[in-house]
Amino acid sequence: MPELSGPFEECLTAVKERRNLQEILRHYPAERDDLIGMLRLSVDLSNLGAPTPDPAFRLRARNRMLGLAGQRRLAQRRNPFTWLPRPAARLAFAGMVVVGLVAASVSVAAASNQSLPGDPLYGVKRGVEGVQLAVTLDAAARARLQLHFADVRLDEAQRLFSVGRKDDAVALVSEYDTDVARFKQSVASASLDDGAISDLRQLVQERRVRADASLNSLAGSLSAQGDAKTAAIVTQTQSHVDQALRGSSSDLQAHASNAHPTARPAKPAGAQH
Repeated sequence: MPELSGPFEECLTAVKERRNLQEILRHYPAERDDLIGMLRLSVDLSNLGAPTPDPAFRLRARNRMLGLAGQRRLAQRRNPFTWLPRPAARLAFAGMVVVGLVAASVSVAAASNQSLPGDPLYGVKRGVEGVQLAVTLDAAARARLQLHFADVRLDEAQRLFSVGRKDDAVALVSEYDTDVARFKQSVASASLDDGAISDLRQLVQERRVRADASLNSLAGSLSAQGDAKTAAIVTQTQSHVDQALRGSSSDLQAHASNAHPTARPAKPAGAQH
């Protein structure tokens, strides 16, 4: 079996089950960079947009990718890259992995951005989102990604409401509420520079306006249909989301104040302490 087969399988399982991928990566410090690189390449290739793959091709492509990755250490003693510094050797190896991953792109690109709960590709779509979050280590970029995926849940909920799948739509509205709350937690605990603070403050303001318009319109539509119970759930979510985004704005203001504290006025000469 290729050396990275087991660790890579654990990473995929962690993503599928929405467990903490960082915990898995900590068990493989020597392979961590290679595993993250493979996952990132998988995410990039998932946007290529390809037809549903043949299962046999998917298996061959996956084995090809893992086989190339597993040859890395075995070939170090005789390949022409051993004299290169470690980053350069990794780059050369990454090129070989890319070749294998391009062959596997039909499998990796199976996730569709338009899929909904219950669709065959929806699990893959959520798995790709999990990988993107797991490999995004920059605090500001991760927060932006969390808010983006919250928007995706809201869009999915609106589409489900439009086709009459109210139970599934309500579940996604709840996920949207939770995702915005997680975004707030990330912003509150993150270490951010001035540029990130400014960008996130603008993003939060835009999302408040969008959430208010979308959720109010949705609640009004449900009320007009005589579904007061679901309309109340949407209205409650709107209140939670607005509160969370207001809190995020306050947290970002606090970050800005902490980064540039107001200087205390100097005491007059001879003043007593």
